[in-house]
Amino acid sequence: MKFFDNKEVVSDPEVLIRTERDDGDFDFTVKKLEGAFYKVVPSNAREILFLKQLKKNVFKYTPATGDGLIVTLNVL
Repeated sequence: MKFFDNKEVVSDPEVLIRTERDDGDFDFTVKKLEGAFYKVVPSNAREILFLKQLKKNVFKYTPATGDGLIVTLNVL
């Protein structure tokens, strides 16, 4: 099966990281990851389900700019 027709390899992407505050609320901070990752844009329910079922040791991030998700290279 082929997933993610709309994917690209990105180096050192900037991503959003959720941080909890002491008052129970949360903020987002921008962090620059080191290395190569895939930026994928799911286009159907099968691809979304695939992303939801990834194991916990596979990291998924929200890009600081643009659409899609940043995932580790060993996923695809």
